[in-house]
Parts: sequence; structure tokens; C-alpha cells
Amino acid sequence: MSDQITVSESQNQPKPKSAAAIVALVLGIVGLISSWVPIINNFAFMLAGLGLVFGIVGLVGTLRGKKSGRGLAIASLIVCAIACAIVLATQSAYSNAIDEATKGAVSSSPASGAGEAMATGTTAESDSGASATDASADTGSDADAEKYAIEGEEFVADDYNSTICGIYTNKSGAKQGYVQLSYTLFDADGNQIGTAYANTSNLEDGGTWKFEASTLKGSDEVATYKLAQVTAF
Repeated sequence: MSDQITVSESQNQPKPKSAAAIVALVLGIVGLISSWVPIINNFAFMLAGLGLVFGIVGLVGTLRGKKSGRGLAIASLIVCAIACAIVLATQSAYSNAIDEATKGAVSSSPASGAGEAMATGTTAESDSGASATDASADTGSDADAEKYAIEGEEFVADDYNSTICGIYTNKSGAKQGYVQLSYTLFDADGNQIGTAYANTSNLEDGGTWKFEASTLKGSDEVATYKLAQVTAF
């Protein structure tokens, strides 16, 4: 009789919530929130993808009757799937916008010798001069070159990281919703070894942006660098 009571009580005890479903929902929510942000949404896609895996594990556990929270697992799968879809859609939209911007308003690829600087110590100043106008003068669009200026370029590096700092000024006459700078990095033999990026958003006309274009290349790797492209729209 006591054994029957024990078994009955055990059956009536509530099953624990699926931890995998909870983790999946958290990952999905974080991924959904950050899925709209350029660059960061790459990590959002990974979080949402990981959330899908946890969501499937949680759903399988609830279907087998070992855990409760089937609705939570289904909700997490939906949220993660939406986050992934938004990331793909926004990246496509941003890519198209950048492509259009590079064909129109402000898009410059400096000449091969412009913007180059030696990186022989912990700091080095760029030979590109006080303004990025000089760097883009050979691209065939003086009007585009006059829509921004880059001043005070400085190279800072340690054993593990390299950073190109400077001041970007919006001279376009309008607010720039998105700005991206890219620098090409070279070793002592002149071989291209990487690219350093910096980006910002919502820069007002006449506003200045103190940028830091960073890369995971140490001071022993980077010998020279040059401004490769400025994209703003």
C-alpha cells in the first residue's frame, strides 16, 4: 500500500522546466534585439543559430515527457528563427545600401601611395597629410573627396593588436547615417596581411568622429598601412 502511495505521489509531482528551452529563449531574445545592428548582427546570427539547437533539444525533451515547457521550447524556436531571418534581411539591405553609396554620394579608394605610413614603433603618423581629400584626389571625384576630412592619423600597436586612430569630419552638408573606414595593412615585404575597420552612425553635418580602426595583428606583423576606402551615406 505504501509503495502505491509513493508511486502515485511521484507521478503527481510537477516535471521540471526544460533548461534547454529557457536557454534557447534567452539566446533568441538577445539575437532578436541585436539583429538590426550592423556588424553586431553577425554575432546575433550565431546566437540565434545556437538558440535553435537548444530549442530543438528542449522540444525533444518535452515530447519525451522528461521535461515540461513545450510551449516555451516552441516559442524559443520561433524567436530564434525570426532573429536569423532579420539578420539575413538587414545584411542584404545594408549591403545593397553600401553598394549604392559607393556608386554615388561618398565613396573613395585612395591612390596606392596615399595614406601610407610606417609602423616601426608603438606610434606612427600617416603620410596622407591633414586631410583625406589628398588621399582621394586621384579617384576622379573632387566633390566626393570634399565631403569628409581625416586628420591626425596615428598608429598604435602592441604585441597582439594594432589600431589606427584619427579624427573624421563630416563635410557633406547633411547628416551621414553610416560611415565606415577601412585600412589595408602590409608586412615588411609589402605583402597585404589584413584590413582594419572602423564604423559609426548618425554623424551630424560638421560633426567629428574620433575613430579607432583595429585589427588582431601585432606590432611585429604590421609594417605599413594605407587608407583603402571611405564609405558614407
